[in-house]
Amino acid sequence: MPRRLVIIGNSAAGLAAIKALSPRERRARLTLIASERHPPYSRVLLTYWLSGKINRDGLFLHSPDWYRQIGVTALLGQRAVAIDTRRREVRVEPGRVPRGRRRSATRAARIPYDQLLIATGAQAQRPALPGIDLPGVFCLRDLDDAAALRAYADQQGLFMPAALPRRARAVFLGGGPVCLQGLTALASRGMQVTLVVRSSTILSQLADAHTAGLAERSLKANGVRVVKQAEPVGIAARSGTRAPALHVHLRDGRRLPTDLVVIGKGTRPNTELAASAGIATDVGILVDETMATSAEGVFAAGDVAQATHCVSGRKVCYGTWTNATEQGRIAGLNMLGQRTEWTGGLNRNVATIFGNTLGSVGLLPAADARRSDGVELFHYQSRRRTVSRRLVFRQGRCAGAVVWNAVNDLGVLAGLISTQRDCTGWEERLARGDATCGETLRQRLARSWSA
Repeated sequence: MPRRLVIIGNSAAGLAAIKALSPRERRARLTLIASERHPPYSRVLLTYWLSGKINRDGLFLHSPDWYRQIGVTALLGQRAVAIDTRRREVRVEPGRVPRGRRRSATRAARIPYDQLLIATGAQAQRPALPGIDLPGVFCLRDLDDAAALRAYADQQGLFMPAALPRRARAVFLGGGPVCLQGLTALASRGMQVTLVVRSSTILSQLADAHTAGLAERSLKANGVRVVKQAEPVGIAARSGTRAPALHVHLRDGRRLPTDLVVIGKGTRPNTELAASAGIATDVGILVDETMATSAEGVFAAGDVAQATHCVSGRKVCYGTWTNATEQGRIAGLNMLGQRTEWTGGLNRNVATIFGNTLGSVGLLPAADARRSDGVELFHYQSRRRTVSRRLVFRQGRCAGAVVWNAVNDLGVLAGLISTQRDCTGWEERLARGDATCGETLRQRLARSWSA
């Protein structure tokens, strides 16, 4: 009897697992369950579609018939609602039924498995604010979110050139990379944008205070209003206006008039399916070095998995495409019995803000980094502050980097951080971004490892 391999989730981790499985296991019965009806697409490109830089077809990574071509049974638009780890079954129910189609046309089913991968990803956090469900309030996590936002903006004439006698306004709540790339997209469509964050700096989870200041300067130079240390307490519809419009209420009494609100308060791993099956969870689904969960024959990968960080050694949820892809590949190989271990990942992120590129990897530079603690901060900044590079070293080993522009060697820096090899004597050159330094060091280290 062919081995039954089931994957829940159709984004980076699920796709990587399919690509690891399908060429190696021709005799297996491979089934994909995905709540979204779309073929696989890149979340990274959603803001480029919002800005009009690419068309909708440019989002998709594969054609609709790709699954059939590689021998995968794809249950798109189907929701996995329960896992029975004793019987090794996944209960599946139809998701949202298209208009004009009867729900009974797609019945609930039980999908048996020998090996199961949970790659359910994460969902946008929606704060419990009054007015959060009003028309004109959106999250920006998946294709349906982006499509709904774009359709609303088109319907209301919010993009330039528009019928409104004034420029349309948008308020973004949250200072993470998705918000910044989203507001860049809407600003490029002619909207006046306001960014509201609770903290004293933007990008508090992605950059140190110095680099965040450079990003804020870029935002303001491009007409973005930045409101810091402000807490939204509600969203209300404005009365007496011809077009639908909103007010964002702040705790200090201020009201921000706007036509559109985008929530960017981070994400929350979709652990409910695993937790209800008795699989061990914390922030995410806890996995070992093979991406196996506490349940026999069940693996987890991607944004939902809580796996080891290569520098801190702690179990973390990464939320990045590159880590999800690698975890999915490793999970797929282990589902086939080809033992492959996760050696630890890094929180590597890249965001584009009005033509500037911000990249970070590893641990963020701390303002109080001291030589006496074995921690040194090496900083390079160009005269006009168009380039800034801040690297953290612990006893000669690179632990983290935040760069503003000049990000070409971010992959090399990530390699040096993940391997934790001694970089003593190279710190200044790495901080300056010497064109050959990082690659030369990587090659020398590679030769020393193979010797």
